[in-house]
Amino acid sequence: GVAHDVSSYSLILMARHALPMMSAGTDDDDDDESDANTSASITTLSYLGATRAVPNYNVMGPAKASLESAVRGLALELGPPPHQIRVNSVSAGPINTMAAKGIRGFTDMRTDSEERSMLRRNVTAEEVADAVVFLSGAAGITGHTLYVDGGYSSVAGPIIR
Repeated sequence: GVAHDVSSYSLILMARHALPMMSAGTDDDDDDESDANTSASITTLSYLGATRAVPNYNVMGPAKASLESAVRGLALELGPPPHQIRVNSVSAGPINTMAAKGIRGFTDMRTDSEERSMLRRNVTAEEVADAVVFLSGAAGITGHTLYVDGGYSSVAGPIIR
């Protein structure tokens, strides 16, 4: 369906088309020493609905689960030479975006996240962007999903007041 096309298959297609430009050894600078310590990086955005049942998230939950599986598969395929491309995902907390406007009860999701997260606040788009920048330079990390949700994904049980 459309959800899988947009959320999962598009990552695979993008990686396939970017592969010739991203693979190690495609530059002409003859600086093999720096190539040994760096690699190209692909990072995609996911959401907690990939691993948890989230009300009103509907078909997007399985689509995000598929996306995170594709991240692991691509990391395995593209990590070794000759490509040396790392692939990761960032699972962001609920952020006001155009896509979020289509989720019924999104305001309630943000309120719950703020009340239950370890930081007792929602994350910002800038914090998510910082995580993507971090992963782009973290040469030893691939095939992972980094949660940027204020600790919401690690909390269980009732709110303690």
